[in-house]
Amino acid sequence: MRKWQEANSRGRWFQDGSFIWTRTNVAHYPYIYREVRDMALVLFEKKDGTLKVSLNRVSALNAINSAVLQELEQGLKEYEKDETVRSIIVFGQGGCFASGADIKELASLDEEGIRRFHQLRERTFALLENFSCPTIAVIEKYALGTGLELALCCDFRITSTDAKLGVTSAKLGLVESYEYFARLLRAVGPSWAKKMVFTGIQVDAVTAWKIGLVEETSPPDKIFECVDSRLSRMFRSTRSGSKSRRGSGGLTSRRPLTATWTVATCTTALPG
Repeated sequence: MRKWQEANSRGRWFQDGSFIWTRTNVAHYPYIYREVRDMALVLFEKKDGTLKVSLNRVSALNAINSAVLQELEQGLKEYEKDETVRSIIVFGQGGCFASGADIKELASLDEEGIRRFHQLRERTFALLENFSCPTIAVIEKYALGTGLELALCCDFRITSTDAKLGVTSAKLGLVESYEYFARLLRAVGPSWAKKMVFTGIQVDAVTAWKIGLVEETSPPDKIFECVDSRLSRMFRSTRSGSKSRRGSGGLTSRRPLTATWTVATCTTALPG
């Protein structure tokens, strides 16, 4: 949990009924603040240069809805210019990364509502993808659909050995965004990207590692030790150890891949 000194200068209500207090309110009602802040759908904690970002919809296996995206977008914007943040780890509370988009919410939206949801999702994910420090997704249990796209926005993905990853929209008759396809294609190449999108299969941790979808696998009870080890190696390799920032050049380019595999190609193969 973030300390109150790092809170916004204004209080703000969120769609789930939670509220971030102003500094004045926090000073007078610290216990109330602590209780209400725990209701947030996305938690931010900065410690020793690492920003921990965790989804907090445990009862819904951290399914991503508009409220989650709004909180994630706001928090990332707050830390975007923070030069003391040297790395970010993204994970899910309750031992699950993210089971996908909130299907109940999507089912209630009209065409314009779906369009706004996708715009919010891609705008928020682009913030994470373009952060100037290394980012790590810590995948436990599930990273499906929109949850997998969130993981793909990170530089590195470390998964527990019992995790499942997949693009499940094909089984729902849905078509994902061009940005999602580009991120998946960049990670696993055309053959496996097509297989995952067209069939909606869920791959296990070993397969995910073999095809390049994740960089490391770890026993569930050791996964955060694995993350700490990777962060330690990255920090040691950084000159003076004061910062760990992305350099310039092709390795850090996040522009969508152009060309041969188009959204039109995908839509013809999807049911629905």
